[in-house]
Amino acid sequence: MTSKIKTQNDIVAFGIKNLRELTKEKFSFQEFFVRMLEVMMMLEREDYLKELKDKDTLNDKGNGFYARLMKQLKSNNLIINIPRTRTGKFKPEAIEFMKIAEEERNNLCLELYKKGMTTREIEDIMKKFLGNKVSASSISKLAKEFKILREAWQNTPLEEEYLSVFFDVIFITVRRGNSYSKEGVFVAYGVRKDLKRELLILEVNPTEGANMWEELFIKLKERGVKKVGLFIGDGLKGMEDVILKIYPNSNFQKCVVHKMRNILSKTRPKDKEEMSLDLKNVFNNFNENASIEQAVTKVKAFISKWEPKYSQIGRFFQKDTIEYYFTYIKYPPETRRTIYTTNSIENLNKAIRKATKNKLSFESPESLLDYVFVVIKDFEEKNWMKYPITSLKNYIS
Repeated sequence: MTSKIKTQNDIVAFGIKNLRELTKEKFSFQEFFVRMLEVMMMLEREDYLKELKDKDTLNDKGNGFYARLMKQLKSNNLIINIPRTRTGKFKPEAIEFMKIAEEERNNLCLELYKKGMTTREIEDIMKKFLGNKVSASSISKLAKEFKILREAWQNTPLEEEYLSVFFDVIFITVRRGNSYSKEGVFVAYGVRKDLKRELLILEVNPTEGANMWEELFIKLKERGVKKVGLFIGDGLKGMEDVILKIYPNSNFQKCVVHKMRNILSKTRPKDKEEMSLDLKNVFNNFNENASIEQAVTKVKAFISKWEPKYSQIGRFFQKDTIEYYFTYIKYPPETRRTIYTTNSIENLNKAIRKATKNKLSFESPESLLDYVFVVIKDFEEKNWMKYPITSLKNYIS
């Protein structure tokens, strides 16, 4: 192999040096590039055979060429003739450069796809700016690599203990059978002992329900999670029973923000501002002297004030579940604002919505899972692993 040509810069230098010889015919730039590579590979083969002859290690000879379509170039009808030897052991260096270029192009396509661009938009960009015609279908095929990553993650054991687990559902349009509808993407992340966060659960189901979360938490336990200090989720009916059934030693915090939004959605516009202030007072239990008993007393006062105008308001605070809205009071004051709501998962939900908004629908639940998985893992690397939750430093599990 020639010692003069080892890098892409060498290819460029070689092309400039031999430009006069190569352009005696009227080549386009693309054709010039192909001819340049052909000459370079011929020189490589000559050096390869000479080196073998000098060392007397292998009896090999040139054996013509084989044709290859130059898909990396703008014109897909250009053919490059690649020299070969009888043994087939000669591998031109230039072929590796071509493979690298194709790999970089594929990586760019996948990055654009992860950022929320449609396959058609990526196809147009590749054609316009890079001169590469990459079909929408080929981009979709590349995206199938996401499935390999997701399945590998699903089969990876998790840590035995997490300080807390936040869980939520986001609805995205997906095709199932012959129809399209919004289905729930079930997501949960865990806070590890080093205060970094990682994805624990990702699943798609047509509807949201405590029974679905029960299945997912059972799988969580099967993947090696033996202990969870605290679960934080919305006020879905029956969730407290599911969690205590699977993780009987865990605490459960129902999301306060979800509760406030739910109550205010049933309130007249003119009353919303005042009622919102009253609700904030009910759940403002962040000083070290706060207690669950005092919080329940504030709830009773709230109901007494608003019940004459909204007779059903008491049903938002059932006796058998009210304690789960104040679990956060059991923890240190500096920790409570982080764990009394699922808001910390909202930034992730925003990233998912942003990435999926241009994709009107997904062709199957599997394709939706594959795509959202890569979006989440990208978010995890840039946020959850980079910025630990320092407010949980003095967390008591």
